[in-house]
Amino acid sequence: MPTWETLYRTPQPCDHFVQLYTDERFLARGVAAFLGAGVAAGEGAVIIATPAHIDLFRAALTESGVDVTDAVRRGRLLLADARECLAKFMIDGMPEARAFSALVTGILESVRARGVVKLRLYGEMVDLLWRENLEATVRLEELWNETLAAERVSLLCAYSIDNFDRYPHRRVLPQITRVHSHLIPVDDYDRLDRAVDRAYTDVFGADGDAEGFRTVLLSGSAPPAAVMPTAEADLLALRGVSASTADAVLDRARHHYRG
Repeated sequence: MPTWETLYRTPQPCDHFVQLYTDERFLARGVAAFLGAGVAAGEGAVIIATPAHIDLFRAALTESGVDVTDAVRRGRLLLADARECLAKFMIDGMPEARAFSALVTGILESVRARGVVKLRLYGEMVDLLWRENLEATVRLEELWNETLAAERVSLLCAYSIDNFDRYPHRRVLPQITRVHSHLIPVDDYDRLDRAVDRAYTDVFGADGDAEGFRTVLLSGSAPPAAVMPTAEADLLALRGVSASTADAVLDRARHHYRG
């Protein structure tokens, strides 16, 4: 499984990444890696975020070597307020397709008018929605997928979600992984794999074959909708077998990953 840094450097058209985070430094690094590589390659970039996060990303992009002021002045980097954008197409608690399309198409045309062909977008409107209206969040992600297919651009979304929290694993992640191409659950994939391996040993016993069980579990499960680290797929697959056991493994994985 490539690291998230590798994936972010060279996204394919229509790639739709979702990054989970609790540490805003990880979020800033991810956005800077994703958009910074595009700007350096002459691509256009769009950030739809809260004002506080826009300031955070400006600083991270600057630190990575991007002349943010110049990119904004030349129209190759467009900054938009996530709440203001969301208000333009939400009707009765759900995103309205035509209003959403008009908003996003206008944004893309504005950047393309400056002579760029390829674009990368970052958006966090979904992060403003998911806690109160998961149905609207999934629908918004579906509308994004339609836009990505039509416009041949790539998108990074971010959710302020703890990957080791039971609630998202029970209800949120199964919904959002099916509408994304890639799930970035944590910063360090190798550490996650070690943590999950130790968690399986804790729960199933040192005398058992934890690695073998993980292999059998994955081979007998439907492939995950999104590309993700194998250890993350293990955690989600186990939930389909036993929710209580999945919770126990998730708790131990949190302990080992953070300990």
